[in-house]
Amino acid sequence: MDAIKLSDLHANGRHADLEMSTVISDHDDEPTKLHGASGPLRRRLFFNILVSATLTFTIYYNYQKLIDRSHPLVAPALLGSMSAAFAQTMNQYLKKKIDFNRIFKFMVWGSINGTLTVLWIDLLLNRLDSAVYRIVVDQTVGAPAFQATFSILNSLWETGELISTTARSSYLRSLRYSYCYWPIFSVCSFLLVPPQMMFPANCLANLLWNLILSRLT
Repeated sequence: MDAIKLSDLHANGRHADLEMSTVISDHDDEPTKLHGASGPLRRRLFFNILVSATLTFTIYYNYQKLIDRSHPLVAPALLGSMSAAFAQTMNQYLKKKIDFNRIFKFMVWGSINGTLTVLWIDLLLNRLDSAVYRIVVDQTVGAPAFQATFSILNSLWETGELISTTARSSYLRSLRYSYCYWPIFSVCSFLLVPPQMMFPANCLANLLWNLILSRLT
């Protein structure tokens, strides 16, 4: 039998374990993963959470000041963007991997969602006098429309297609989950929360929802 050379064991960036008959690759094209969530990568994940949480709550605390000193839609866009990033960094910590592409994607979505949500809330408050009507329209029109917007953005971002096959199935699954979550918040929001606090409250609810979305997409 020919002798096994050390160079053969390292060919193509792989180490052959002769005793266990396993092959371990040195290269991984997937987002950086934290095996056991230890070492420098774990500290990077924790740092990402700390930064996004600090920015989120700083914007939340100064929300009214931002509205008074800038355009009314700047504060919602910033708060939506950072709260989405905060949710995504927490999700990545739980999954033990780092993916800056997904963080940036959710920041873009959060900014769009924040802007559209404020305009949507204002529309419902100004056009409909009854809280019951607001809740019904919010859930029958708003929920599917917002979910479709996210699915289209996600499809364009990931595949370059307007509506991919994956996006269709993801949309229906996400919409199903949304009806287990958002109607409760919608009832509480339109019945109990002052109008000026509806969007900040919505962003807090979105922290949990973005965690759910990131698991579903």
